Amino acid sequence: MILASGPKIPTPFGGIQFPDLETPPLKVPKRPDEKGGKLIKHALGQDLAQVIALVPWVGDFIADTINDMHQREIVSLLGVGEYLKYAEYDKVFPSAVAAVRVSCFKEV
Repeated sequence: MILASGPKIPTPFGGIQFPDLETPPLKVPKRPDEKGGKLIKHALGQDLAQVIALVPWVGDFIADTINDMHQREIVSLLGVGEYLKYAEYDKVFPSAVAAVRVSCFKEV
């Protein structure tokens, strides 16, 4: 999208045309396919397992088991390149947000 056209400045040696000021192309989100839907569900399960971890004594063990089961499914759903992106996003964001970024915001 062009915000402003570049000005043309006359000089004794010829005119200088500056480039147009435009926004970079945007990544357009798309609806996740069946694999992306399963990925988001398992990532959401991982995030909700952290709530179970708040239960005294046994909550941590149950949450770790649920988290491991969902992680195994996420690894089986993603390819190597997609999983590396997911792991990078998962360090900063919750698992569900990382899954949405991997499955919906692909390169255009």
